Amino acid sequence: MNDLLVKTSILSISLLTVMASAAISPALAKISQAFPGTDPTLIKLILTLPSLLIVPFSLLGGWLATRMKKKQILLIGLVIYFLGGVGGGLANSVPQLLVIRALFGVGVGLIIPLSISLIADFCQKEERARMMGLSGSVSHFGGVVFLLLSGWLACMSWRYSFGVYALSLVIMVMVMVWLPEPEIKPVTGAAKAKLPLEVFWCALLGALMMVAFYAAPTSLAMFIENEPRMYTSSNPLFKDRAELEAHLVSGTISSTTVASFRENGINISGEAVFLVEEDGKRWKITDHNRSYIVKKTPEGLVISAERIGRPGIAGFFLSTMTIVGVVAGVVLATLLRVLGPFCGVIGIASMAVGYMLLGSTASLPGVFISMLCIGFSSGVLMPLLLLRAAKVTPDSARAFSMAVVSVGIYLGQFLSPVILKMASSFPGQDLFRAQFNFLAFALAVASVFSLVSAIKSVRQGGFKEYAAVKVPGHH
Repeated sequence: MNDLLVKTSILSISLLTVMASAAISPALAKISQAFPGTDPTLIKLILTLPSLLIVPFSLLGGWLATRMKKKQILLIGLVIYFLGGVGGGLANSVPQLLVIRALFGVGVGLIIPLSISLIADFCQKEERARMMGLSGSVSHFGGVVFLLLSGWLACMSWRYSFGVYALSLVIMVMVMVWLPEPEIKPVTGAAKAKLPLEVFWCALLGALMMVAFYAAPTSLAMFIENEPRMYTSSNPLFKDRAELEAHLVSGTISSTTVASFRENGINISGEAVFLVEEDGKRWKITDHNRSYIVKKTPEGLVISAERIGRPGIAGFFLSTMTIVGVVAGVVLATLLRVLGPFCGVIGIASMAVGYMLLGSTASLPGVFISMLCIGFSSGVLMPLLLLRAAKVTPDSARAFSMAVVSVGIYLGQFLSPVILKMASSFPGQDLFRAQFNFLAFALAVASVFSLVSAIKSVRQGGFKEYAAVKVPGHH
């Protein structure tokens, strides 16, 4: 068997794991429009429900791998992955879609433990370390490709975006043809070793971190396409029909329009541009970099802020966020040596700044900068948690401690929209901005606590332990 083909087939599996659930996030806005009246939390669960199934089935996959052929488990997982992935595009209701996404989570759960264990089965020593690093790079590259392709397909139809999961069919063939069956190894007692309490604390922190981080992939597409209602006016924005016609010709607004906006807390200048989008039904007012939509409804004139962009751009922004996370992870060892215990403070503060920008921006450049901040934060905080868990755990139980922290991370992904729904009453122009502002506030508070902890660590000689740090997966 060709060694290169074996390694290629193993690495190809990593393409399907990182950001697997979030791959169709650019399509969420279109899905929401396809099923009007659906609770936004249910729409977000389309993204996060697989994470709930990943937890038990990844543990089950690891258990089965010691009792039956790994290649057989992997192929079963890939078949389920394909059916649950591509099948989402065939759903005719949100409940149907959630059931299919749950099936998808089962497939991902079965694949995840094998994507790592197969490297250990076929590679030794330095080659194993190199393959682990390549696996991380390939998995993040897969996340970037999935998000870009999904965003492009979502511009045509939300159903097409699920087509990105068809890649699993190609990988299934590669596994069948190129991957030999590894030797079945007996169960060891490592999984039964007692874990330090701090490992479970790391799992809790991982869950909280993902509650915050996953607000970006679950909300961004809907946030960008959202037209938040500013207010409803029962009175006309012009004195009479003649004034309206005159301003339509000149493309300007009247003093009545300016006064109406200001009475509802919106400062708009008299130089704003007034255009017709749909005769007698929909108009657009642009003032500098802000645009507002005026729609005629039975209840009156509804004034909304114009949407920031289209779902395709959400895929680009999210892929950029993933790339920045990869870069942050690559330079993490250097950051730790320079910043020591303050590295975590900067990671949390970066995410706080990202959500503060999202809660206030009305432009695509603002969204882009916020994604850079959030992506950098995830690339720093995730390895820090794994490093801490590895440090406090005995060698014999290290793999099991990583699994425990991973359980916390996936639970955080699932719980993110559920917990953030409680933040909908936080100050903000709309549901999304309220949640972003809540996260910015919570993360700012967490940054202060982290700063106090870092200062205490420095006083106790905390910089010394970072002098020769090695980050798992980076060599």
